[in-house]
Amino acid sequence: MSLEVPASQQVRCAVHPAQPAGGTCSRCGSFICADCATSVPGLGARLYCAACAARSDVNYLEALRQRYWGRRDEWAWVVAGVTLLLCVGAAAAVAQWGLRASKQALFPLVLLLPVPVGVAFFLGQRWARHALLATPLVMAVVADVLHRDGRFLFFLCAVPGLLTALRIHRDVRNQLFFRLPVSAGSLKLLWDLRFNNPMARQALRFGFSSVFMPLLAPIAWVCGVLALMRVDLKATPPIGRRGQAIAGLVLGIVSPLLWGFVLVPVLDRWLSKMVYK
Repeated sequence: MSLEVPASQQVRCAVHPAQPAGGTCSRCGSFICADCATSVPGLGARLYCAACAARSDVNYLEALRQRYWGRRDEWAWVVAGVTLLLCVGAAAAVAQWGLRASKQALFPLVLLLPVPVGVAFFLGQRWARHALLATPLVMAVVADVLHRDGRFLFFLCAVPGLLTALRIHRDVRNQLFFRLPVSAGSLKLLWDLRFNNPMARQALRFGFSSVFMPLLAPIAWVCGVLALMRVDLKATPPIGRRGQAIAGLVLGIVSPLLWGFVLVPVLDRWLSKMVYK
């Protein structure tokens, strides 16, 4: 007795009828062969047919990439605002003290050094991303040449600018604005930060706030419950942050108890001693 299935009775791929099917699409259920099976980053071991894998509601990371591709982010507007303020500051300084051929008189022009970089950054020129890293140090060096007495202060002021420029340079959203290649893992982190169950983040935020302002505890309860109800790791895309929702809910429950049974009696005894001392 043979247990082999005749070739005529084997399940075939819906797209390639000549190929035997090795499974079904996780979305539409169509039979797919090894050539059709497509995995989507961020969805684990699930396999899809090519048509479903290209859908924005399935390949949500690619949809996220296209959503932000070439579009200005918050940092672009911040850089533009700072550039405008530097121009206004330089103009005000020149109007106040005038412009003369001396090092001290040229000092306000240091504020104009980042302007070309800021304009190019706002316009999406890739070289400006790297130039932004060097701009704070260049400003400090030029300021030191014009005014030797403030060397330590100049380089100390350059440190926050350098740290901010490093943060901008590493920001995934900013890389998408400049149309730079971004890995699926980085896109997943960006999606988790902005779109993965934001109610859970609110629950955690109000939970921490309720430790200092117990009147916010009911908001933490509501947000925590709603966030827990939305958690669905099998959804496409998956909805997580269960831990943050639980943490916010627990903090919202504990904080009123902490204030009612510990902090308020302690404050009452302390005030009583201060008044009747």
